[in-house]
Amino acid sequence: VQVKGEPLNAPCNAAFSYASAAYCTSGTDPVPTITGTAGGAFSSTAGLSINASTGAINLAASTPGTYVVTYATGAACSSPFNLTVTAPAVASFSYPATEYCTSQSSTVPATLGAGATAGTFTASVAGLTLDAATGTITPGSSTPGTYLITNTVAAGGGCAAATSTFSVTITAPAVADFSYPAATYCTSQSSTVPVTLGAGSTAGTYSSTTGLTLDATTGTITPGSSTPGTYTITNTVAASGGCAAATATFSV
Repeated sequence: VQVKGEPLNAPCNAAFSYASAAYCTSGTDPVPTITGTAGGAFSSTAGLSINASTGAINLAASTPGTYVVTYATGAACSSPFNLTVTAPAVASFSYPATEYCTSQSSTVPATLGAGATAGTFTASVAGLTLDAATGTITPGSSTPGTYLITNTVAAGGGCAAATSTFSVTITAPAVADFSYPAATYCTSQSSTVPVTLGAGSTAGTYSSTTGLTLDATTGTITPGSSTPGTYTITNTVAASGGCAAATATFSV
């Protein structure tokens, strides 16, 4: 039987294509271009949400994977197209804390979020010892400062690149060294005796046994109102920035 207007033994032509072979589930749904015989039917393996009539793919409803889309214009006339659907990359990560001390001998590994991928880790400024592949930090060889660390997962499979950040502060240990001009004073002295801080030292909280007139904030001694005796004065700089407390003593 020959259909009028149609050539006898019409050749098979089920040619079609999509604009790309890779799509992201968060992307715009693609529709194929049919260059062969129109009116055929589209099909694929389970997991790909495809419109049988138009070939339009619902990316958000599709399961990530690789598929062969088939367009058939007859029982013995069809053509395939290989297509991959990919889920967007996740770059989220964190560290156990936000502050670390340069006195720490161990390294600090990055913890990836659920479904996240380790891409390339970078720091906002130079000075942080950071493994670009794993995100591991080495506080002991880092320069004190605050760093914004970024994990960048490259674009791929039709999906855009993904990034995530985490801020970390590296602190140098506190120094509490201090001294006085002399180790012995007389109660007849009318003037006060100020403390001298060592290089890089911080004035924390000064303390001593009862009897010594001592300013807890500045460390200044007042011999004239002190009880005669020997006192061990301690300067305690509180723990901070991931570093432990620091102490130093001086006997008067």
